[in-house]
Amino acid sequence: MNAKTIYLGGVPASGKSTLFRRIRGELFSHATAFKHGLCRGVECGPYKMIGVFDGRAFEGTDGLSMCVIDDALDYVAGLERGGHRAVVFVEGDRLFCERFLRETRAEAFIVEAYQRVLDQRRRQRAANGCGQTDTFLQSKRTKVDNLRRKLGIRTAWNNTPADQDRLVRFFVRKAMEWTE
Repeated sequence: MNAKTIYLGGVPASGKSTLFRRIRGELFSHATAFKHGLCRGVECGPYKMIGVFDGRAFEGTDGLSMCVIDDALDYVAGLERGGHRAVVFVEGDRLFCERFLRETRAEAFIVEAYQRVLDQRRRQRAANGCGQTDTFLQSKRTKVDNLRRKLGIRTAWNNTPADQDRLVRFFVRKAMEWTE
């Protein structure tokens, strides 16, 4: 096994994109963009991150085509066949489905926050013009909870800056240990 996929899923405002921005700061200092069919991302040596990272409000897999899954799976399979170990980071909703998680053998985590923290973050988003409807938010909660139950995905709590620091250290360490 040459490719390790680390996937962070979760409801909107749980902090997935913020965690990935910090992980990029730690592991992707000299990243270059890659494109594999509809799959896009950045890479820096053995570290790969699938998604669009251009400063938009909703970075990550949200910037990819709705039909990216086949190209994303092919990209990870190519890394798997390669001669060097690689870590593929993925976050967000677009590829957060049973097929992608199973076929990549992803080590998945659901990023969670207390409801009061989610509400506060969502109010901040809405004030910046990035609000989401209650129906949309409930559909994402249902999806996350169903995948958690079906696949036994672990929870990564992200309520405070200290939680965020701990999670960034955890994922960076996990990636570095894999590529040693």
